[in-house]
Amino acid sequence: MPDSIPLVTIVLEAPGGVDLESVMYRRLIAARLRYEAQFSILQVDEPLTTQEIARLSELVETKYVVFMRTSHQLAPTYMTTMLDYLRPRTVYLAEPVMYTGMISKKVAATKIDDPYRYARDTDVFGVVFNTRRLRDALEAIGDVDRSALYLSYRLYWSIGTVKPLVTGFSVASDTKSAIGLQIAEDVTRLVPLIPTASKEVRVHLVRYVALFLRGMRAGKVTQVALANLRDVVRSYRLVELLRFVEPLQPVEASWIRWLSDSESDTHLYKQLSDGDSYLSFREGQPAEGAQPPLYELHFGGDTVVIEKSYRPRDLRPGYSRAASYDFYSRPISPSSTMIFFDRPLQADDNAEHLYEYFMVNHGEFTEAYFALNPKSPDWERLEAKGFKLIPIFTTEFYEKFLISDLVVSSQIYNIRYRGKSFANSRFVYLQHGIQLNDMTDWILSKYFDVFVATGQLEADYLRKLAPVETLNSGLPRFEALIRTRHEPQHLLFMPTWRFNLHQASTELFAQSEYFRAIDAVLADPKLLAFLEETGRTLHVKLHPNVEKRAGQFRFSRNVVRTDLSYREAIASAEMVFTDYSSAVLDAAFIGTPIAYYHWDAADFFHEQPYEGRVDYRDDGLGPVFEEHAELIHHIVHEHYLRPHELFSARRERFFQGVDPQRINAKIVERMLSL
Repeated sequence: MPDSIPLVTIVLEAPGGVDLESVMYRRLIAARLRYEAQFSILQVDEPLTTQEIARLSELVETKYVVFMRTSHQLAPTYMTTMLDYLRPRTVYLAEPVMYTGMISKKVAATKIDDPYRYARDTDVFGVVFNTRRLRDALEAIGDVDRSALYLSYRLYWSIGTVKPLVTGFSVASDTKSAIGLQIAEDVTRLVPLIPTASKEVRVHLVRYVALFLRGMRAGKVTQVALANLRDVVRSYRLVELLRFVEPLQPVEASWIRWLSDSESDTHLYKQLSDGDSYLSFREGQPAEGAQPPLYELHFGGDTVVIEKSYRPRDLRPGYSRAASYDFYSRPISPSSTMIFFDRPLQADDNAEHLYEYFMVNHGEFTEAYFALNPKSPDWERLEAKGFKLIPIFTTEFYEKFLISDLVVSSQIYNIRYRGKSFANSRFVYLQHGIQLNDMTDWILSKYFDVFVATGQLEADYLRKLAPVETLNSGLPRFEALIRTRHEPQHLLFMPTWRFNLHQASTELFAQSEYFRAIDAVLADPKLLAFLEETGRTLHVKLHPNVEKRAGQFRFSRNVVRTDLSYREAIASAEMVFTDYSSAVLDAAFIGTPIAYYHWDAADFFHEQPYEGRVDYRDDGLGPVFEEHAELIHHIVHEHYLRPHELFSARRERFFQGVDPQRINAKIVERMLSL
């Protein structure tokens, strides 16, 4: 083996140890068979920070350095392509085609355009840095957050364009686009203010600023000065690039407009039937005695307040211009085109149940369609029920959307076609579940004319965010459950998911507390004996993210992975228990006993992109157990069959305002009045 210094050092971030079965690790080790003398692997056990990268750049002796994480993914050609490119030349920077999801099988076919650049993660991972140039740059830009280091490096060395090599690297997560960035507490500026004419860099920058602002809505406090933020927005003319931000981050788009021109503090957010909703931004403390703002955020020594208001339609900017088509100009009538849908590949949720009611009770609306993927197992079932089906997300679907007067769905998708979107047209959001967690930031990022709530507690929470749009009616599937014959046949376990396990290998998943806690319930000897002796069966409804790992769990004759729909499984359950899933509230609504098993209560919300809003012990509709033995004791001694006045009272309070017989009727009345 040669004694020469390798060409590249791979710094592998692996807090908690390397996942030896991860795709990342196996491909790196496999590459050693051919390139062992050309690269080395340096494992670090703590999350990388700018300061740690600066320290490592002083220690690394190789010409190049690249940072990776064991949860990331790289194409089989990554090492070959990179090393072959680097060996004969000296470069400041080399990078693959970057993905947030699966790496394309045809990397060369990936279109490197502005949308790609906006979607591309701009953290340090997967990119090959010239070690000496990185070391030099860090002397000047070492005060920025690690997440801005790649952008700051390009600004510092005036690297306006980068042509990616034909190989792929994936950070294997799009969570950041949903929850934003949380930068280090001591960071006082986002990026250096070094002039650039590069549109490529500016597109990266507008995404970075949008993600920072999204993270600020959750974090509330930063040491980054408001003046620096304004300088970044204005210096790089980011307001010119807001077409990339607007579709998925409309709050941040309005915010960037305000930062660019603080004299204009009120911005149209969502068109509505009777009036429009606006967002207002201003510096200073909230007005004394006024309604609490949506946000009070602190930038260094400055405070920014964000508020929501409603104004008449005729005050809308450009309202009188004939060139701007008003999708609200035509009232809803029997000739209106309407589209209902649940998930693309799965129905049997609120939209299906509302559509069925609407079809039976409002047959005069002949242009009401239900959208679904023809490959869905529900297609033939709905076809047999007489549903007017159209293939979802096809040309036919979008053409129907363009002429539709109303869209009704249990899911929110970013549908845009020829100038039409939910920002300027009618949309009724039925919800998939109930808002038990604090989803404020998510809710305020979405467009809707009606947001269906289930009970006064949820409605009160939602009305603080959307007072005009909230409707306390209950979910359509609740009415379907009430009308379904309830014959207890089994117990039902419905665990939810953990975001930190998205990229876990089979080995790492099996070692997780999540897997061990669930599997211990399924294989508990006392529970199995109880099921056998009483002739009962425990049905397990795994979260969709767990289905591919179902084979790892110890199912048995009396503990089965159910293939029933959610409605069928709940309607025929004697008792339902979960960890945190709101789906059990369907069971509580029809009077079925429920329970919660919080084996990871101390850490659950630390690893989720949201925070708890409801205290399960004080407001839950069933008992809460943190110990395995307590849960099993509750089940095998049939404590769930005992009447419980406390939970009955909580149930009545939770669902207050919902008429089980008029859920669909109430929603239809509201949607036809839009």
